[in-house]
Amino acid sequence: MSCLFFFQQPEQGGQSMKIIKILLGIILVFVLIIAAIAISTRMEGDKQYAQYAAATAEALKAFPLKPYPVQEKYRHVRSLPLMDIAVSSSTGDRLARVNSLDATMLLFMKMYTLMIRPSYDYNLPVMSVDFIFLPFGKRMYVIELIDPAKIDDPNKKICYDTMKAAYAKVASLPSAGTRDWYKNFLTDFSIHAKAEKADDAMLLAVYKAYLAAYITMAQNAQKLPPETSLKMKEGLEKYVSTLLSQGGPAVDVFKKILGENGQKEYVRTVMFGLD
Repeated sequence: MSCLFFFQQPEQGGQSMKIIKILLGIILVFVLIIAAIAISTRMEGDKQYAQYAAATAEALKAFPLKPYPVQEKYRHVRSLPLMDIAVSSSTGDRLARVNSLDATMLLFMKMYTLMIRPSYDYNLPVMSVDFIFLPFGKRMYVIELIDPAKIDDPNKKICYDTMKAAYAKVASLPSAGTRDWYKNFLTDFSIHAKAEKADDAMLLAVYKAYLAAYITMAQNAQKLPPETSLKMKEGLEKYVSTLLSQGGPAVDVFKKILGENGQKEYVRTVMFGLD
C-alpha cells in the first residue's frame, strides 16, 4: 500500500496543477474581457464628451464670457477610483455662472455636465445637463430646466415651445426616474431618460436644440424690475435648499466625497454661485 501511495502522489500533484492553470486561464480571460469593455467604454465616452463640449462652446460664443475663479480645493475633486472631476467656470452679464465638469467614474465612464445659472435680472431658468456614457452602449441622458419662480412671459413661451418640440423626439425613451420633489421646480419637458448608443445622433441633436433655444431666450430676455429680480433669487434659493435637504444623484455623490459641509459649500458656491 505504501508503494502504491508513493506512486500516486505525482499524478495527484499534476491534476492540481492542471486545475490551477485552468482557473488562472479563466481569470486571465475574464480580466481581458473587463479591460476591453473598460477601454471601449472610455474611448466611446471621450468621443461623445468631445462632441457635446464642442457643441456647447459653439453655442456660448453668443455671449462674452470670462473665466470665473473656482476655489482651488474644488477645481479638481478626486475620490479615486469612484470619481475624478475637473471643474471650469465662466461668468457674464446675462449668464452669471456657466459651469462645466469633466468627470470620470471608476476610471472609464465619462460624464459630461453643464450648469447655466442666469443672472437674477432676467426671467430665465437654470439649465442643468448630465450625460453619462456607460458600458455596453448605455446612456443616461438628463436635461433639466429649473424654473422655481415660474414667471411667464412671451419670450420664455416661444423658447419653451421650441424645447417641447425637441422633447417629443425623446419622449418614448425609457425614464431614468426622478424624485418626487422635482416636479415643484422643473419644467415638464425636462428630460430624465435611458438611451442606447444607437440614439447618439438624435440625443446630440436634441441637446443642441435645447441649448440653442436657451441661448435665444437669454439673448431676448428683458431686464426685470428689482422686485421681480428678488423673486428670481428667492426661487433659486428655495430650490437649492430643497436640493441639499432632499438630495439628488449628483449632490449625493458630492456628500460622500466632500462630507456634508463640503457638499453644501460646493453646491452653493461652485455649482450655483449663490455665495
